[in-house]
Amino acid sequence: PLTRLSIEGFRGISRLEIDGLAPLTVFTGDNGAGKSTLLEAAFAVYGRRSPSWVPTLQARRGLRAFSKEGPSYVGLFYGTTETGRAVLSGRTRDETELRLEIKRIASGPQTVVLEHGQGNLSVLAENAPSLQFRAYRNGKLENPSELVWKFTPPDRGELEPRGGRPGQPRAMFQHPSEGTLSDDVKERYGDAREIGRDRFAIEMVRSIDPRVDDIEYLQTTRTKYFRAKLSDGRTLPLGMLGAGVVNVFSFGIDLAYVGDGFLAIDEVENGLYHRRLPMVFRTLVQFREKVGTQLMLATHSDEALAAIVEAATAHNASQFSVVHLRRDDDDNVHATVIAGKNARAS
Repeated sequence: PLTRLSIEGFRGISRLEIDGLAPLTVFTGDNGAGKSTLLEAAFAVYGRRSPSWVPTLQARRGLRAFSKEGPSYVGLFYGTTETGRAVLSGRTRDETELRLEIKRIASGPQTVVLEHGQGNLSVLAENAPSLQFRAYRNGKLENPSELVWKFTPPDRGELEPRGGRPGQPRAMFQHPSEGTLSDDVKERYGDAREIGRDRFAIEMVRSIDPRVDDIEYLQTTRTKYFRAKLSDGRTLPLGMLGAGVVNVFSFGIDLAYVGDGFLAIDEVENGLYHRRLPMVFRTLVQFREKVGTQLMLATHSDEALAAIVEAATAHNASQFSVVHLRRDDDDNVHATVIAGKNARAS
């Protein structure tokens, strides 16, 4: 697990270093303080060997400006619209130093596609600048890679990763949905079931709704869905039990899937009723330790924070820390790290 994280020129953070991260870390602070950015930075450091994380994170920020005119890198670098350079680095418990450098570079010779309409020629698209990635481990270059914009006339374009490799450890970034599960989640559930870890997801659901005995994945000619078997003999589509049930089910699937990798969950309290928070977080804390995942959470909720602190310190305070973030009037972000043994009092 990462114990230190450093950010330079990434998103809304000019420069920040945090020491004292734990296998379970929760970020808290005001809106715009940088909680999501820190989760994204850690996710990028874990997934540094492949550039495929960029479109994922841009899309969740509502910045999926990938059209026939090319991609937008707005918001990726600090203080600029689309140009810049960012450096993300981390240190692990065994003193391994990890570093990821991201730079926007010119794409070389420009390819211009012309569109003819009503006697006029107009530029339809041209090659966009690419993103260059350099990943280092203990100062040694691991995987140089790029994200290159590839335009296919007349109106298709996509970011094409070149170089790098996904590999281990697995890393995932999740923002609780409004009670929907993607096809990717359904595939991961199948993987978890094959290795006998699907019970994690089912027990997560039981922490909210103890009536659930089992969950099945069904496929008909018209739809694919999860069905919950209840203790009274009824069966219901999982979504009918509420968005909170679907969200924690997804937590369990992703924990099982990443194993001893990394999982970030932003606004972890979404869809959860405050009285259920203690049970949810007790289960989440226990499963995290069983599979060895480094889990980073962000929350706006005082009730969620209290429930996380209570569950984590009662289970194993040495594996837990709280990071409180504050942005000052000069746009600098400050972090206060509170070790698990002190978190309850704080």
